[in-house]
Amino acid sequence: MTKWLKKIQSPTIIFFSCLLVLSVIVGFLSKPYFTEHIFYADINKYLLDRQEENQLIYRSKTADPIEVLVEQQKRTVFIDDQKYIITELSSIPDAKYSVLYPKGDTYEVQDHGGILRSFDEEGNIMTSIAFYVNNQRILSEDEEQFSPDTIVTAAYPAYHHTQGEPVYLFLAFAGLIFGWCSFYYRRFQDILFLISLRWIWVNDPEPSDFYYLMTSIGGIVVMVGSVWISFKAF
Repeated sequence: MTKWLKKIQSPTIIFFSCLLVLSVIVGFLSKPYFTEHIFYADINKYLLDRQEENQLIYRSKTADPIEVLVEQQKRTVFIDDQKYIITELSSIPDAKYSVLYPKGDTYEVQDHGGILRSFDEEGNIMTSIAFYVNNQRILSEDEEQFSPDTIVTAAYPAYHHTQGEPVYLFLAFAGLIFGWCSFYYRRFQDILFLISLRWIWVNDPEPSDFYYLMTSIGGIVVMVGSVWISFKAF
């Protein structure tokens, strides 16, 4: 019994137990963040709030909701009490959409390999640079608040995307394990010494005390860096 208690109290068991529990908690809490599909209108992030028959309602923490009315060949987007009507012109080989604005202006949006591009009534591609002052959009003369491709993106969930880079969490997990092994295990430090091939060109082909110290410090640095990498996932 005493031997068993000492075993479960070892630093290795404690470290990996904490790492396992933390991984489960982070994975459970972050799953919605990585799996929910979002889109941006202006600088506001939207995600699906609910669906009511042929109506989709998207919510944002920083702006009013966006409503999308779904019909067979047409979708209507309601933003700030303004109505935008999107008509699908074609789907093969690439999708094309017509966007009718509240003031009567009509634009065309083309899907080029999943990237939406907007064109004005004369067929010229539309490009714009957004300027903000205190998080407020500053519009130039005749500039629309929402570009045609933004309206199409809001109307069709196929153009929504997930957020974050969960691969960084796996890199952080691997980094924590590598850092711990470098810090704690003398045998692992010996393996690193052999892999480095330092023993080939030194007079004494054995790791020095200074090498063990620096490898342990390096392991701590790797673990701290792994925590920093984990935040890049979000």
